[in-house]
Amino acid sequence: MKKKKILILNAHPRQDSLCNALACEYRRGAEEAGHEVHFVTLRNLKFDPILRQKHGEEMQGMEESLQTQQKLIKWCEHLVIVTPLWFMGMPALLKGYFDRILTPKFAFDYRDNAHIPVPLRLLKHRSARVIYTQGAPRYITALLAFDAFWKALKYGVLMFCGFGPIRRTIFAGVANIKRRPVFEAWLKKVYQLGKAGK
Repeated sequence: MKKKKILILNAHPRQDSLCNALACEYRRGAEEAGHEVHFVTLRNLKFDPILRQKHGEEMQGMEESLQTQQKLIKWCEHLVIVTPLWFMGMPALLKGYFDRILTPKFAFDYRDNAHIPVPLRLLKHRSARVIYTQGAPRYITALLAFDAFWKALKYGVLMFCGFGPIRRTIFAGVANIKRRPVFEAWLKKVYQLGKAGK
């Protein structure tokens, strides 16, 4: 099995979360299999999640922590995002992270004088896995919300910048599951994904 450079993003704002446990278990599997791993807990980064610009002025400078994140994105061969699904979307922390680091000339660009503004995807040759939890059963988001979260993250963020293939692992119905064996099965699943570097 080819060893990979894996960047894991833990996007849950709380330490005592299922997402945190899943991210740590993925990391354990990946490291035990010999993959090179960087593990980033977004809540520990010091950055302004809001893209700010005063009228007629340049955007604010990029914090040192975000400059490091851009280097890690360039470094990785496989990106793993572990996040909750809230209000049919991603948490503000993850959205702010993307808004600040996936900048023009780094993650995407446009051809000069192009008749159709198709983006140049600058982060090609990197795969991605999104592991997410949701309180509702899976069919709720699939049928009632048209899978909006997944479409926005897959097509509007990751594929737009060149990632591919992009896969997902969903742990749904979290609010109604109280049995420990279920959670242990979920942890085992992400551990195996980590070992395989998928």
